Amino acid sequence: PEPRHDAPQRPAPRIAAFHGLWSNNNHCGVLSTCFLLRSMGFGCLAPSARDHGVSNKSMHPGILTWAYDYPADLLGAWDYAVEDPEGILGGAVHHSQVGLMGFSKGGLEASIAFGLEPRVPGVWLNSAPFAGLYGSIDAVVQPYLPGLILQTVVALPLVRMVWFWAWVFSGRRVDYYNPYRVLSHCTGPARHVAILQGWFDTSVPLAQSQAADTFFSGLWKCYRAVAYSPPVFCNDGTHHEEMWQYPDDTREVLCDFWSTVFNRPKSYCELERLPRYQHWSAPGKLPPGTPGRRNDSTLGSGAFAAFGA
Repeated sequence: PEPRHDAPQRPAPRIAAFHGLWSNNNHCGVLSTCFLLRSMGFGCLAPSARDHGVSNKSMHPGILTWAYDYPADLLGAWDYAVEDPEGILGGAVHHSQVGLMGFSKGGLEASIAFGLEPRVPGVWLNSAPFAGLYGSIDAVVQPYLPGLILQTVVALPLVRMVWFWAWVFSGRRVDYYNPYRVLSHCTGPARHVAILQGWFDTSVPLAQSQAADTFFSGLWKCYRAVAYSPPVFCNDGTHHEEMWQYPDDTREVLCDFWSTVFNRPKSYCELERLPRYQHWSAPGKLPPGTPGRRNDSTLGSGAFAAFGA
């Protein structure tokens, strides 16, 4: 992170940030979010999953897995961030000072990693397909087969068949872990969870983040959940693009969440001294083409609901 002139000179808290589907640690969304974190004094380590980017090859280089072995890759990065064995992160820190972050499918893997490693103090889950590959297939099929009869007679068998053959041809390497089952095995003390997804996301159904928010909020002895759902619509892009459309708002939310996770004064973020990048703002100033946008550039009241509403 950037040097903090008025903060204690000690190793900075840090976050291991995991990319999504068909990507690697050079994904612009990951790097942009890490830029925002770094500007506030948080370290950021962005690994690539096995068989992605410059990572080593696995025993199944031609098979993309879901909720199977990628959580181990992220936990390996988390261990590295804690121990800093090569001395390039500023020194080792206590495990309570290292969190997890995942984008899209990386959010699914991060949620599982968070459940498997109870020492992780907090996780940031951005637009995650919590329902796994099965739920992702279902989300693709359902819009083309509206109505209860078509969904029951055609969609459900089709989704099951597609998922079954994906399971077979992957060597049973899809949906091995169910994040809800993993995360249900908890005892406390409560750890921190941030659930993010844009209102207009067309890649992952919003209902999946809403269900996750309900799940985490219900297990109040284990988790302290917060939700952030900005009206992201950036050049028709809707999937985890808040770091570009609302960089200042996103940075403030990042500061609030990670300062709480790491028990760190929010003043250390020094938000007031940082440059402002944001052009659009919700609800008063949204870009043309935004769904529900009025002529006066505001969202119609009551048109959308945030998580838990």
